[in-house]
Amino acid sequence: MKITAETIREFLDKHERHITHYLVAHSKYSAYRKAAKDIEQMTFNLRKDLRYARNCFNKELYGNGARRKPHLLQPLLIPTVEGNTEITNPHVTIHYNIYLGNLPKALTTEDIKTLWTYCWVDKAQQRNDIYITEPLPNTQSHLLHYGTKEAQFGNISCWDFENTQIPYSALNID
Repeated sequence: MKITAETIREFLDKHERHITHYLVAHSKYSAYRKAAKDIEQMTFNLRKDLRYARNCFNKELYGNGARRKPHLLQPLLIPTVEGNTEITNPHVTIHYNIYLGNLPKALTTEDIKTLWTYCWVDKAQQRNDIYITEPLPNTQSHLLHYGTKEAQFGNISCWDFENTQIPYSALNID
């Protein structure tokens, strides 16, 4: 199957009802005035940094159960990367738009931000520029399409498939 912008949107639409939070996490990397090979290396490093932060976040949320029972005790996490094309704005960083779900209900949005900041900033050594919100019913569709806007312009690699995690058992998905 060839991945297209429509494929990514269909995947997000399928999981929309499980998404409880939308997160933007900026990195220390910028594509401003960088060569294509340098941007590719920065994106590769950022994906590794996200994997590290994701594993830290999983452990902070669910302890060792996140590794023992990943289909049950991990958050839904669907990341898309943005800003990894040649840009003309020096203030734009390569960053992630992350859709989250299957989080412990006792956590507030501020609690989730605190945990993510610990994993992203303190552990993965990325920028402390994080935005998190709970999507409102009238903004959910907009947020899903916003995270894939680079795919509309041909950047299909915006979906970080390797760092996507779907806790199928917890979400009762076949």
